[in-house]
Amino acid sequence: MHDAAVLNSNLDSFLVAIPFLVFLLIGFFRLDEVFAAPKHRGQARRAPCGIDADGRPILCDPDGRRWNAAQPLR
Repeated sequence: MHDAAVLNSNLDSFLVAIPFLVFLLIGFFRLDEVFAAPKHRGQARRAPCGIDADGRPILCDPDGRRWNAAQPLR
């Protein structure tokens, strides 16, 4: 007698369940962090500490060590 009402109630459930499952999968695979992460446009430019004899910039860490210096193994 009222078969159409049964179909409409199931359709409403699907309309709510499908977006919920999409949000659940986005959170499960951490895609929200990918979408919300700032876009990197190359490496950040840092001011050189000086110029070497060949005219190339010398880049240093904040503690004064050069970037191309070998790091000791710990």
